[in-house]
Order: sequence, then C-alpha cells, then structure tokens
Amino acid sequence: MPRAYRPLSLVTLLFGLALQLGGCSPETSSTTEIPTVVDSHEIQAANGPDITRLSGRVQAAEHTTLSFEIAGQIEHIAVDVGDRFDAGAPLATLDDKRYRLVARQRRAEVREAEASLIEKRQDFRRQSSLAEKGYVSDTQLDTARAGLDTAESRHASAVAAQELAARDLSQTTLNAPFEGSVSARQAEPSERVAANQAILEVISDREGFEVETSVPETLVGDLSTGSTHSVSLPALSDATTPATLTRLGTQPRSSNDYPVTLSLDEPPEGVRAGMTAEIALSLADASQDAFVLPIPLTALVHDDQQHAHVLRIGEDSRLESVDVTVISIGEERAKVRGELAAGERIVARGAEFVEPGQVVSLLGQGPERYN
Repeated sequence: MPRAYRPLSLVTLLFGLALQLGGCSPETSSTTEIPTVVDSHEIQAANGPDITRLSGRVQAAEHTTLSFEIAGQIEHIAVDVGDRFDAGAPLATLDDKRYRLVARQRRAEVREAEASLIEKRQDFRRQSSLAEKGYVSDTQLDTARAGLDTAESRHASAVAAQELAARDLSQTTLNAPFEGSVSARQAEPSERVAANQAILEVISDREGFEVETSVPETLVGDLSTGSTHSVSLPALSDATTPATLTRLGTQPRSSNDYPVTLSLDEPPEGVRAGMTAEIALSLADASQDAFVLPIPLTALVHDDQQHAHVLRIGEDSRLESVDVTVISIGEERAKVRGELAAGERIVARGAEFVEPGQVVSLLGQGPERYN
C-alpha cells in the first residue's frame, strides 16, 4: 500500500512549489522606466552677434558708363576692354563735320547781331539828342528804344547759340573722367549712336573696391551703415578682409531683397572687379536683451490657445514644460524669452511626441538601445 501513494506525494509537492514560485514572481519584480531618446539643443547665450552668410560680387568703388551727350557717327575708339588710360585722355571721337559747320554758322549770326546792335544803339543816341532839343516826338524816341532792346535780345540769343554750338563741338571727343581701365566696350567705329547711349564702361581703383549683395527684408532692421563685417574671396584662396557697410538700399529689388554695398577696408592683393565674394554679416540684436535666447524653431510647441512652450531636460533627465514668449521667428530659429538659461538643454525636435515628466536620454550620448 505505501508504494501506491508515493507518486501522488511527489506530484503534490511539485505542484505546491510551482504555486509558490508563480505567486511570488509578480509581487517581487520591480518596474524600470525606459528612457525615450530625444534630439536635444544646448541653449547658447545671446550676447554675441548673429552671423548671416550671403554671396556677392566685387566691383570698383568708382565706376561709370561713358557716353556722348550728342548724337553722331563714331569716328574712332582709342581703347578696348582691359586697356588703361590717364585722366583726361581722349577715349573716343565722333565725326565733327556737322558740328563744325553749325559752330561757323553761329559765329556768323553773332557778327550779324553785333552789327545790328551797333546800328540800333547809334540810332537811339541820335533820337535821344534830338528829343532833348524838341526836334522829335516821344513816340519816335520810344520806337528807337524798342529797336535797341530788340537788337540787344537778338545779340544775346546769338551769343548763347554760339556757345552751345562750341560746346557741342567739344562734346565730339569723349575724355576719361579719371585714371583707370576699360571694363566693357559697347560700340564700334562707324556706328551711329544716340545722345547718352552707352559707349564704354570704365572703372578706377583709386577709391578701392566694394562688394554688392542683397539681404531679405527680415534682416534690414538689424543692419546699419558704418558697421563692420567680413568678406572672403574664393578666387584668392578665401582671402578675408574686413568690410564697412556704406550703403543700405531703401527700395527692394525682386523678392523683397534690399541692396547692400560694403567697402573693402583692406583689399587683398590681386582682387579684381567681378570676383565672387562671400559676406559674413554680423547682425545686431535690436532688442539688446540678454534674456532673449535663440532656439531651434522646431523646439517650439504650441497648445490649443497658441501659447508657446519648450520642453527642458532636467538634471534627472525628466522633461519639464517651460512657457516662453516668442520675440521673432526666422527660417530655422526663433528668439524667445522665458525661464531659460544658457547651458540648459531642451528638446530640439519631436517635442510633440513626448510630454512633461517623461524620462529621456540624449541622442548620441550613452549606450544605444535596439528593439
């Protein structure tokens, strides 16, 4: 009989042991919160200048387009692209035959007007003398005076016409306004040109070089004339020179971009007009507020009432919501004011997928987890 009960006792023992182990397991296990990996951003102090990089082109500070003030046929052009010239040197001439004839005609008209003036002056003197003696009437004297006035007017008009003709004749020669070189030639000999039609484009290096670029309307308020920036020239092994902002446009070009001109303070050796330039603009913080901090635009979270906040990563790696006031918004970042400090970290991207109180780990720091 004892042999019949032995298997039952062993089964009972094993079953009881299983119940004990199964009952103790859920009660003794500890729950561990798994951190969520987030991309973070360390807040930087806003006490330094913002740098915006733009492309531009070098040009001579002193440059102009030369043209004749009168119409005519080009007789000769003395220079070509790249040629240098002295100040006052003749660069091009027009056929001046017609203008010489006009000048000769105007001189003849002046002599004719002078002869008429002398005659009328003598007649008025004679009439005045006779009027004093009572030999002529006041009407005759008035007629002589009117004739003299007309002769004087005609003489003055003839003299002015002679001066204009002489000036036009002198304008048949195009002289250099300064010492420099030719950057473009837009006409050829024997070509008939209109008044003020472009003939030559010339530049001078006596005033140095400048860079022209354009800035979007959102940056115009952060720039001021006289401010110093940096310009590098890729063609000259990225030679860098300080540059002073000399002109800030008041009328936008296409796409609401405003023209900006910077003068190169120390032009590097070998710089030429037309070279590409890379400009690093130092933008002033208009608010000058040390409590205004730049953060990534993707770090902003808005609630249903459109109130903005960010998620700060605490020392215990838990997220906490911090309300912020948005001061300005750019293409990639925003400037905010709130209970934040330089050196603190916030969630840079994906803030809408985590919530305050959640434990996180920083992307790129610590061991990575694979599921």
